Amino acid sequence: MDSPSTARRVWAHAWRLLVAIAVSSLNGLVVYGLVLTTGPYPGGPLGEMWMLVDLACLLLCAVAYVARHRAPRLVTSIIVVAGSFSLFSSFLVLFAVVSLAARRRRLETAAVCALWFVASLVGQRVFLAWVLPAGVLPDDLRILAAGQVLNTALAVVTGMFIGGRRALLASLREQAAIARREADARGDGARAAERNRIAHEMHDVLAHRLSLVALHAGALEYRAELDPEQVRETAAVVRQSAHEALGELREVLGLLRDTSATDEQSRPQPTFAQVDELIEGVRAAGSPVTSTLDRLDADTLAELPVATSRHLYRVAQQALANARAHAPGAPVHVRVHGAPGGRVVLEVTHPVPGPVPTTLPGSGWGLTGLAERLRLAGGELDAGVRPDGTVRVHAWLPWSGPTDEREPSGAAGDGVDGTLDVVASRA
Repeated sequence: MDSPSTARRVWAHAWRLLVAIAVSSLNGLVVYGLVLTTGPYPGGPLGEMWMLVDLACLLLCAVAYVARHRAPRLVTSIIVVAGSFSLFSSFLVLFAVVSLAARRRRLETAAVCALWFVASLVGQRVFLAWVLPAGVLPDDLRILAAGQVLNTALAVVTGMFIGGRRALLASLREQAAIARREADARGDGARAAERNRIAHEMHDVLAHRLSLVALHAGALEYRAELDPEQVRETAAVVRQSAHEALGELREVLGLLRDTSATDEQSRPQPTFAQVDELIEGVRAAGSPVTSTLDRLDADTLAELPVATSRHLYRVAQQALANARAHAPGAPVHVRVHGAPGGRVVLEVTHPVPGPVPTTLPGSGWGLTGLAERLRLAGGELDAGVRPDGTVRVHAWLPWSGPTDEREPSGAAGDGVDGTLDVVASRA
């Protein structure tokens, strides 16, 4: 994974150097070729040797250009001074100034550009005096200065633009990373909140079950006048309540409960038996809701375990709330099907007004928390927009729930159940 990244970084710097050397070399060859065809060097032997000096300056500028990031101001200053006396290095100088201007530091850019301006004018006067025959370049200092100002402005503006674009992209990447981290944190918070909520609901149920056990056990202890039949019935109630409490307890093992309970959490938790009241409330708000029991009847549905019934109610509650918020007035259909010993499935569908979105509109983190709730309960929740423009929330749970499965022989739960069986048989 590191090699491609390193290769890309090397190529990102190498291609600029190669382009600058290629264009500068072409420029130098054209000018020196023109000198050779038009006449002798004005500087005599020194002019004839200047091409070697030019190539040495090219080598110096190329090495410095590679190392410019170590000390940008110093290295760029060396490049602009050496390159001002070299035709083969002209574009290397231009690229180095653009790279420095991309740092968007005005003082250092202004200082290097001033040095470049002076060195360029001196270099052009040297070329006119020693290398180039008369007429190849204009001898007017004002024209040379104007041309250099134009080159400097072009390099600085280009560098500032590149630096601004880099800063913008870096800012956008940072914002995207922050948004991803915030989204992950909100998702984790929603899942943790749903776990805490489940644990609180189970605590309320366990408190009720254990209160019944304590009440009936007290009756067995203090009421000596009970006949054997009454003792047997009371022991059966104790045993059944303990079984149900153990089932609820197995469901929430491993969950950590938040000790700060809100008013909403402190109220008795609803089950799917109250879904008709929920539907009536949605109808009163103006959304037509229809419900269907497929291969089920109300009596069979009433046999659902309390935990499973409560999870289904929460799914229906969230799905109807989403429908009311994002598709007000649209018809909503609630369908429940399943069979004892298998699965119970809840499906809530409604059309989306307007254009079909690519994702579920504005579902927030409610469905994320419910998906975590159903996953912990051994089920699954899926929500999305179908190709026909209908939003569907599809949830299923094991009919008996994972908590109703008996532990293997020797588990702690079986020890309690076995003790209750012995008490009941003796009674």
